[in-house]
Amino acid sequence: MTVKTCGINLLLRFICIGIVLLLFTACSSENDGSFSGTVLSAAPEAMDFSLVDQFGETVRLSDYQNQVVVLTFVYANCNEICPVIAHHLKDTEKYLSYEPNEIAIFLISVDPEGDTVESTQEFLSKYGMLEKWKYLVGEEEALKAVWRAFYISTSVKEGDPIANGSNSKDALETQLLANYSVTHQGPVYLIDRTGHSRSVFTLPFEPEDLANDMKILLEEN
Repeated sequence: MTVKTCGINLLLRFICIGIVLLLFTACSSENDGSFSGTVLSAAPEAMDFSLVDQFGETVRLSDYQNQVVVLTFVYANCNEICPVIAHHLKDTEKYLSYEPNEIAIFLISVDPEGDTVESTQEFLSKYGMLEKWKYLVGEEEALKAVWRAFYISTSVKEGDPIANGSNSKDALETQLLANYSVTHQGPVYLIDRTGHSRSVFTLPFEPEDLANDMKILLEEN
């Protein structure tokens, strides 16, 4: 082999190494492994629970180990933070692709009296997620245990007395809903494949940041 040939081969090796380093740097800058949400440094084990989804099926958190679980709190007749949270959850799909058995999204009710099978299904259908997300309801005591475990406090606010008007059942129900709201926090928790809470988001946050943390947990062994 001539000196000229050796020189060319060496140059090609340096070029190849340079390309690999550039690709590695690009990938690292895109996701450096840093969480965007508030990191739960102790990574506490999430409390197991048993609730019922929008189809009447029993759902246990422990059944979803080996999946990344996204968990938040809503109620179907909410017109304030709940739609914002739902839109953000849906928008994460712009930044992240995953298989159905890799991520589970749980919306846990903060309104055990008002959330029904019909209202939960209607809520999920608004976002095209009836078959993809789990809207979990249950007895008040069962829900309260979950609220406490995730530091959720709720209060029901009654509005002004219903004015005289139509006495039909539909009209009364509409007026009741207009004068009724549940005040609650709306954190979004991320639970890893081993059942430990790893990070939490509170409004305002960006869907891209939530997707970043979901991706980190998906890539963990």
